[in-house]
Amino acid sequence: MSLSLHTHPDPMHAATIPPCAPPAPEQGAAVGHALLQALAGFAVVIVPGLDGSGPHHWQSRWELFLRLHGITVQRVQQENWARPTYHDWKAQLQRTVRACHQPVILVAHSLGAILSVRMASERGADGVVAALLVAPADIDHHHGPDSGRVADFAPLPATPLPFPAVLMASQDDEWLSMSRAHVLATQWRATLVDAGMVGHIGNHAHVGLWPAGMQALDELARSVRLRAMADAVPSLS
Repeated sequence: MSLSLHTHPDPMHAATIPPCAPPAPEQGAAVGHALLQALAGFAVVIVPGLDGSGPHHWQSRWELFLRLHGITVQRVQQENWARPTYHDWKAQLQRTVRACHQPVILVAHSLGAILSVRMASERGADGVVAALLVAPADIDHHHGPDSGRVADFAPLPATPLPFPAVLMASQDDEWLSMSRAHVLATQWRATLVDAGMVGHIGNHAHVGLWPAGMQALDELARSVRLRAMADAVPSLS
């Protein structure tokens, strides 16, 4: 079944969902099965951040899991993961999205989330219907040793996204405080999900397939589908 989807933000302010509780193993399997159903008809575009996502990163695990179960997945490949420039990274993301033949859901981490948001703020996200933004790097406020490597992506957009989005933030992320996560989610009109104490949710997070993230993606995909179905119903007025 084809999906006719419109990309416009929810007018409500950012909602906040409480911290994620780790699911039991059988619940994790159920989450994965439900996610496969929710993603049918969509293309998932994986958008890694600074230095890319290694084989044990949840993005890499998701890519393998989804591909093995028949979901269309594309992964953005950047020429320079260590010294990124916004112009080059944006061009690669747009090429990846244009290669998709289904409505696209972005699954973006860290600097990849910032790349996705900034691209969308410049009306450059045609074909994208939703985004899962995990641990977006707060480049405007981060002053760690890697801050210089991401400076080209500043400033952070402060306008609503043109599609539904979920922002997942960790309580102990060195790149993004929870207070700033609330600010960004409100500005972007994204739903904020508290991911608990999982650091930057990157290569060293050891979250496996990360069922909590899968559940957030499942709910996002289902909300997009429900909105598309509602838009397709003729008005009675």
